[in-house]
Amino acid sequence: MQYENAKDILPASLLEEVQKYAEGKAIYIPKRGKTKGWGEASGYRNKLNKRNTAICSRYSAGASVMELSEEFFLSPESIKKIVYGKKIDLPEYSPSLFSAEQYSNAGLGEEWVRIYLSDHNVEVPNNTEFFLSELVKIPLRLIDETDSAADKEYVGSSLDVPLIIMFEQHRFRMLFGGQYLSDLVKEKRNAHHAYIFVSNEEYGFYMNNFGKQFQRHCR
Repeated sequence: MQYENAKDILPASLLEEVQKYAEGKAIYIPKRGKTKGWGEASGYRNKLNKRNTAICSRYSAGASVMELSEEFFLSPESIKKIVYGKKIDLPEYSPSLFSAEQYSNAGLGEEWVRIYLSDHNVEVPNNTEFFLSELVKIPLRLIDETDSAADKEYVGSSLDVPLIIMFEQHRFRMLFGGQYLSDLVKEKRNAHHAYIFVSNEEYGFYMNNFGKQFQRHCR
């Protein structure tokens, strides 16, 4: 998403009104008109509901949280939210950390990542080959910056969004948002919020060496 200065877009009178409520802040302005809810047109939301029903059925039949986590390639925390939680209402999406937190707190972090990457025309890793972490805080020093120059689109540090990271061959690299990572490093940030895709082959190594150490960001 491209960052633009409001004074270059809004009439002066309207800008003054906006400044009364959000001066100096980066805000997301949704598109006009009522659109279909996410996943309705593609059928993914129906697929999600069927998956969650299957998880609950398997849990009722005696499958453990860890068994379901490995079977459905979701974190144990996400499995718990599905089997223990009430009916899930899909939160409102925006490309922001606040929205990502809402999705993750509802056990739907995977869905936020899908929407975010799809909006930027970035292919989502196959969930049969990669495990997706909870929303965590990762030390920036662990992320390889060599791929930053090949970033597909500038994200812009004006929007506080999670980083999207791949863990393969025992290293962390950016799947999307490399320029954003460079900006965070220049700002001397020590850590930032992230979703991490981990190849199934390295799941055990990741959990033993990193997964239990990273701070979960969801409240």
